[in-house]
This record gives sequence, structure tokens and C-alpha cells, in this order.
Amino acid sequence: MKKTILTFLVLATGTAQADSVDSILDFHLAKQFDSSIDNGGKVEVSRYGAELRFQYHATDEDDLQLRFQHQRDDWNFSGTTGLGNDDPWDLVTTIDLALQWTHQLQEKTQIFGGPIIKWSGDSGATQSDSDVFGGMIGFAHAHSDTLVYGGGIGVIETLEDDDRLFPILVLDWKLSDEVTLSSDLTARYGSRIGVELVWEPHDEWSLGAGLSYDYSRFRLDDSGYARQGVGEATSLPLQLRATYHPSPNVTISLLGGVVLSGELSVYSAAGATLDSENYESAGEIGILARIRF
Repeated sequence: MKKTILTFLVLATGTAQADSVDSILDFHLAKQFDSSIDNGGKVEVSRYGAELRFQYHATDEDDLQLRFQHQRDDWNFSGTTGLGNDDPWDLVTTIDLALQWTHQLQEKTQIFGGPIIKWSGDSGATQSDSDVFGGMIGFAHAHSDTLVYGGGIGVIETLEDDDRLFPILVLDWKLSDEVTLSSDLTARYGSRIGVELVWEPHDEWSLGAGLSYDYSRFRLDDSGYARQGVGEATSLPLQLRATYHPSPNVTISLLGGVVLSGELSVYSAAGATLDSENYESAGEIGILARIRF
């Protein structure tokens, strides 16, 4: 996996000049508090990681964006019954790499697309069994000065299952001078997609309320009852956040919310379902920082 990522980085950035690249670095740290699992036990998770994005302006009509994300989800199962007692996984590491090409097709319309490489596994999982590859394609259209919309579709390999299709949403709708509905989530990390209502009452502050869908699927290690199997976690995070802008290039966000519709699933190495359980709604807090350079 490391060799593949290095090759990808060289191909994507080899022709770029330093003064033509815009860069964004995001950090996040979030805590999802413990919640009861339907069939017994409890679960909680701490998430932390970083994402680095390079935007290279190749021509007046073409941009290239390279995105590299490294995330760790530290799961804690507890209890004497059910999935809490089974303790199916603990520290899940995800490396996500994507290259996106954007082309100005017409005055108000852009098209975009590119490849995706991803590795996700529990501590001790075999790297060679955890790589997946995919791609995406879509469009964005500026309907007016206040509305940009679009969409697309992506496809990626799924560990021990059929390839997974996922939607791509593009939305930037300025409802008033201070209020915007956007698909560019401020509290976006992992593979979350969704929408956020943003209120900017002041140059130094903005507030947001967002609903997103969070999905992860990863290789398990060679211990426990699902050796070299697959784990899956999905949920619907509902979040409120406050963001402080101390300078044009730095933002700091505090968030709080509740994680809805949480579901945890365990599959064998052959793809058979061994367990699939819901857990109760759980509180979540976090801090995020962004640096532009």
C-alpha cells in the first residue's frame, strides 16, 4: 500500500510548480460517548486524524486536486453479553487517497472525476487484504449567483462484497446574505457526506447545523471469532458547530451533536453475516482546525 501511495503522489504532483498549488490542512478530534448495543454490551469511539489537500491550477479550464486523509477510530466495546462482550475490533486505521480532475466545460458548468485508493483495517490486519480501488465522476452547474448545484456517482471495491456505488452531492445555495445551505461540510471527516445550514453573522464567526451519513468498512485482524473478516459501521450524525476565524487562513471549530441510527456489522472472511446490531443514539463532541497555505 505504501508503494502504491508513493507512486500515486509522484504522478499527481510531478509537474506542479510550487507557486501554482493551493494547500489546505485539516485536523480533527472527536469523541462519541458510550451507547447500549441492542443485543448486549456498550460501545464508544474516539476519532482523530488529518487531511491534506493540494489544488493545482493546471490551465484556465483545468484543476487537479490531490486529497490524502489519515484517520484512526479507537473503538471501545464493553459488557458481558452480545457484541460488547465479543469485542470484534479496536483501533481501525484508514488511509484514503483521491485525485480529482475538474474541467470548465462551459461558462457555468464544470465536470470532474478521478481515481480513489483506500486502505482500512483493524490493528493487526493484513495490508494486502485491505486495499480497495475505485473512481468517481460528476458535474457542478452555477444556476445563478446564489445557487450552485450538481451531483455524480462513485464506485469502489467492497471488502468481501459486491462493488459499492455511492452518491456525490454538490450544493451551495445562498438563502440570504448570511445563510447558506451547503454540501461542503465543515465537520467533514472520514467518508461523511451530507448537508449543512450555515449562518455567518460576523466575519470572525460562523455557526452551522448539519446532517450526514457516515460509512466505514474495514478488514479485521486474525484473532477473535471473525478472523480476517470484515467490520462495518454506519450512522447518521446530527451536529451543531461554532467556528472561529482568527485569520483568513485559519479556522477553529467546536462541535456537538448526537449520532443517530448507529449500526455495527461483522462478516466472515467469506462475506457471510455473523452479526449485525443497532446501538442507541449517542452524544458526540469534537474540535476541528483548518490551515490554508
